[in-house]
Amino acid sequence: MIFKNINKEKIDLWINYLIVVLGLTLPISVAANNIVLGLIFILWLLAGNYRERWEIIRKNRAAIAILLFFSFQIVALLYSSDVKEGLKILGKERLLLVMPLILSVIRRDFIPKAFSAFLFSMFVSEIISYGLYFGIYDTLPWRHDSSRHDIVPFMSHISYTPMLAFSVILLLHRLLEEQTAKPIKMLYSLFILTMSFNIFISGGRAGQIGFIVSILFYIGYRYRQEIKKMTLFMTLILTSVALLYLFNPSFHNRISLAYHNALKFQRNPNTSVGLRINFAINSLELIKRRPIFGYGTGSFPSEYKCINKQLSPNFISTVQPHNFYLLTLVQFGVIGLILLLYIFYSFWMVALEIDDKHKSIRYTFLILFMIIMLSDSYLLGHHTTLFFVFVSSLLFKEKIENV
Repeated sequence: MIFKNINKEKIDLWINYLIVVLGLTLPISVAANNIVLGLIFILWLLAGNYRERWEIIRKNRAAIAILLFFSFQIVALLYSSDVKEGLKILGKERLLLVMPLILSVIRRDFIPKAFSAFLFSMFVSEIISYGLYFGIYDTLPWRHDSSRHDIVPFMSHISYTPMLAFSVILLLHRLLEEQTAKPIKMLYSLFILTMSFNIFISGGRAGQIGFIVSILFYIGYRYRQEIKKMTLFMTLILTSVALLYLFNPSFHNRISLAYHNALKFQRNPNTSVGLRINFAINSLELIKRRPIFGYGTGSFPSEYKCINKQLSPNFISTVQPHNFYLLTLVQFGVIGLILLLYIFYSFWMVALEIDDKHKSIRYTFLILFMIIMLSDSYLLGHHTTLFFVFVSSLLFKEKIENV
């Protein structure tokens, strides 16, 4: 009865404000994210207009690709060797459905507001991170993992660095594309520098490599018709990375350690990199045995435990191979991998169809995710999955004025 007399347009307006709030809470609180998502879903149901919203979703091939991938996971539950674990996976992967839901209601004028809210939260996270780095907040419960002396607040460094990487590229895009006052441009420049450095002191090799590749791609695409500028900016970026490697102990040690661990895999396989190589070898063996449909949703932990006992009993087992492509192949076979790659293909095609000045940021976002998923299951964790669907629902709907 409360909602009978409320205009449906007003409910949609509330949903859009909640999407902005979601951007604000996204990097900070899982509980707050879930509350906001719950409110968005309830209001989405109350507003009605299902046929009109389905038409918006149906006409967006990226949204359909995500629905197909999620639907196949439901089908694959039917032949899973571990249905209980499969239900847990579906519980996590339901976040993928947020993308078509937001895409069906987001208003063009709320897109920059939602991005600004997300950036503000990343500013707050970065400031706290530096506070932890310099020992200012040691007595406060900011750390994600105090036992590791982590300098990342609210989430793991695995999730934090990709989100920070995209924030830097988004700010760079605003700096280059927006006609704003000089003080704002100076503020953007300051945060681009401090966030970039924060990426390399907070850990997360996948995010660091993803950042380097994606920012080089962004510059390459942005200045593809201005070779001199492209060369200058790329040289500046690569020189900065080289200096960081030489003079930043955290970045230097993590990259050097990864290199030496990979080089000495045969002699000393029980290292972080060595274990990942072993995860990949055993996963490939599983894939050879069931290449088409895989073992079903949630089957990886139990199947890997068996293959690990057979092939490498002296190595620890794992619940995921730290590579989302391999995880997809084990659980869903070649069909599942095709559906996963079809998501990125569909996003790319949508980006091609949208004629505005934000193509570079769309492509860069996709490159970032495709790179980091080689190192971990970034479409399985809460923060990074929600980050993916939040950004994609805003960027891949239609032409937008600014972000």
